[in-house]
Amino acid sequence: MANPNKKIVQPKELPRRGTHSQVVAVNGGTLVFIAGMTSRSEVDAHPVYPGDMRAQVRQVCENLGRALRSVGGEFSDIVKTTIFTTDVEEFRKANEVRYEYFKADYPTGALIGVKRLAHPDLMVEIEAMAVIPADRLKPVG
Repeated sequence: MANPNKKIVQPKELPRRGTHSQVVAVNGGTLVFIAGMTSRSEVDAHPVYPGDMRAQVRQVCENLGRALRSVGGEFSDIVKTTIFTTDVEEFRKANEVRYEYFKADYPTGALIGVKRLAHPDLMVEIEAMAVIPADRLKPVG
């Protein structure tokens, strides 16, 4: 479902990008910050799918979805992501997995190549900022 608080802006002075939005304007809602999600198991937090970028991206997105749902959010509420990967070229090949979760109105974002993540088996980490509409926000605390 589209987020009424989120507006994608395409500046005339910048080329359109198919991978992310260049500007997202937000009006209302609650700003939620989601820590970097990795391909750790939701059962015991051990890294899963070592060496398989596609499977890791899918697990990261599943974990991101769990975090969003805990506050009443969904992927359409995400306004910015920062993606860290140990292999930018391999991530680009697996990037279409991300579009199974991010359907339209893409968030702004950054892709950053790093030497290593918190565990040697981890290949990708995604942190996010979301704006949750008041009518869907789950009480916290």
